Amino acid sequence: MPELCGGNRVGGQFIVGTGIPISLGVGDRAINGSMLVEGPVLIGDPVKEFLVPEATLMVAPLTNSDPDIISKPIYSLWCKLMARFEKFVRVDELLKSKFIEADIVRTRILQASIKNFIIDHPTKPEKKLIHSCLEGPENAVYCRGRVLNRIEIQLPEYWTKLIDETTITVSLTPIGAHQDIIVKRIGDNKVYLQSKSGIPINCFYHIFATRRDVEILITEVDA
Repeated sequence: MPELCGGNRVGGQFIVGTGIPISLGVGDRAINGSMLVEGPVLIGDPVKEFLVPEATLMVAPLTNSDPDIISKPIYSLWCKLMARFEKFVRVDELLKSKFIEADIVRTRILQASIKNFIIDHPTKPEKKLIHSCLEGPENAVYCRGRVLNRIEIQLPEYWTKLIDETTITVSLTPIGAHQDIIVKRIGDNKVYLQSKSGIPINCFYHIFATRRDVEILITEVDA
């Protein structure tokens, strides 16, 4: 083994703790260069970033002032090639990526230049189908459907807590013939309709409303 100046080298397996590293091999089958540390482990600044053990592995900014470090790294952790997280990943401030592929992405606010989704093409197996989200100056929801021989539209039950009733707008499209349909009133989580001379109503509807469970969207901000 080469001699080191001012350093130590472990030629076999290195274990800190009392555990048995089954996945790293035991005894004659121990993998050279493998290491088990039962943790917690702190790397980097020992004072400012972590005051109590918050994870098995805690990586803080570099504190090494060795002059042989050509440039001080700005990253606490850098993974080349691939990294895998099996359960949950939390990013408190900023996540930047050229491409993210995931089954589920959950976040409070999603900001993007465009918002697309891509799925297998339903009729052309050799292609993908890409759609984009509509854009508008509000956080809104909608419901749509058809009214046949009724004079009211029942809104979804959860709208009673989800939307601001004063923002409801209704679009109606008569089917078959003109019926002079109007929105008579909105209340009790319903839209009440009226037609000319009581003609049976047959129409499509499309209803929008602004959510009240989130902040009002600010559409113009400083660059």
